[in-house]
Amino acid sequence: MKRRLVLASLVAQLAAPAAAVGLGPLVKQGLTDGPAKAFYLTLINPYPDARDFRAYPTTLDDQPIDHVEVIPSLVRLGGNKNRKLIVIARDIEPGQTFTFRVCAELQHQPEGTVHARVCSKLSARRIAAVAQ
Repeated sequence: MKRRLVLASLVAQLAAPAAAVGLGPLVKQGLTDGPAKAFYLTLINPYPDARDFRAYPTTLDDQPIDHVEVIPSLVRLGGNKNRKLIVIARDIEPGQTFTFRVCAELQHQPEGTVHARVCSKLSARRIAAVAQ
């Protein structure tokens, strides 16, 4: 009986980092006729208490991007609550498809825990200018 309790406790501890944050939708795309495109994402706190989260843009290979903004990028979110984030991609050239990721994670990772994050893949395509 004691062995089962210890095993159940270990399983619960290992499962906790997997629910560290929620972000959706995981894939989103859109068209624009101007140099910028905005998206909404939903940040989800799966914990029963308030936590601090960080959301940030990256390239597909995890490099920083300076022409994408996440508003707000730092969020204190109540237990089992969610919040909309605004993502704005700028400087999109005519005819260009710009694909990037927005990732979210706990702001403060306790020592010894798995660094869990979730990322959405976003694509913005600017329609080409029509010659007149």
